[in-house]
Amino acid sequence: MRKDFLKEKKKNPFIQKSINTGIWPIEERWSRWKQHLEEILPYNCELILKPHHCQEYEGEFSGTINTLTGDSFARAIFSGNSFHRNNHHLSDGYADYTVVYILSGRGAIQRGNHFIPMNSGGIYLVDLGQTIIHDLIQQSHVLLCRIPRKKIEKFRKGPGDNQPLEIDSNSGPGLLLRNYLLLLPRARQQSSFVSPETLFNPVAELAIACIEESRGKAAAEVETPQRLNVVFRQTCQLIQKYCCDVDLSAQQLAISLNISPSYLHRALRYHNTSYNSLLRRARVESASAQLVGSGRNASMLQVALNSGFNGTSQFSRAFKEEMGITASEFVKQTFAEKNDLLVLEE
Repeated sequence: MRKDFLKEKKKNPFIQKSINTGIWPIEERWSRWKQHLEEILPYNCELILKPHHCQEYEGEFSGTINTLTGDSFARAIFSGNSFHRNNHHLSDGYADYTVVYILSGRGAIQRGNHFIPMNSGGIYLVDLGQTIIHDLIQQSHVLLCRIPRKKIEKFRKGPGDNQPLEIDSNSGPGLLLRNYLLLLPRARQQSSFVSPETLFNPVAELAIACIEESRGKAAAEVETPQRLNVVFRQTCQLIQKYCCDVDLSAQQLAISLNISPSYLHRALRYHNTSYNSLLRRARVESASAQLVGSGRNASMLQVALNSGFNGTSQFSRAFKEEMGITASEFVKQTFAEKNDLLVLEE
């Protein structure tokens, strides 16, 4: 019997675990969720109920653990709770990494004084060999992928590498990692002939690529006056070029400049301005040029929309703040001056 079990385990090394609070009485859901999940997780931790979720707690958890490689993948949906792994929990010796992908919900992750907001669509690499706290509120939908420490440990020895890493999932290896995590459950179900190592290795390899990209950006983001000036100048040029695009964002500009959004904002603060101020100024300049070109009967709504504003109300406020007069007054003054010039020429 034992030999048959070992053969079956070698043939199919995946262990499935799941919880669904829907099968429990409402008043017992949180306590049972806490008990079962803390038992399922391979490390010591504590789950704390967020105050605003009370008794009607809802949670689902389904996970696949690969007993041969140590990798695992899980999907969790829950009302929201706080996860703590403190110093007294670390005595269990668990030291692997977890990739946390927030599909919905929001919260924060903290190690010491290092604080990272967790937003929908965000991906975070967390070292569970360190103390960590993370809170998730609202209806949270999370994908979790465990990476054995030996796979990426040598790539996490730089300054600050004991802190959680926020991964840019909009481009480069972060985008590939995001897509792979989304496809991994289906690949797991439909690729039984693929070895467990082959299935999970791309997660570790993409995480390593994200680590190296983050280091490269950190090196490029040294805050020297020269570097800050270059970023400021490039940002101004891009804003002038694309200011009329209603979907333009600071994050898009940062990606175009191959820097982080936080570094972009620091470069602008160094020049005593902000992204919103520069964008508003550029859009008002574009609108004023359109008003001059359109004549006395210019449509304020059309000019506003063409300049990237979402309507005349926003446009009017921005124009008055930047120019000191309303758009209508600007048109009157402009064409009054033109008439005066024509009289002088005659």
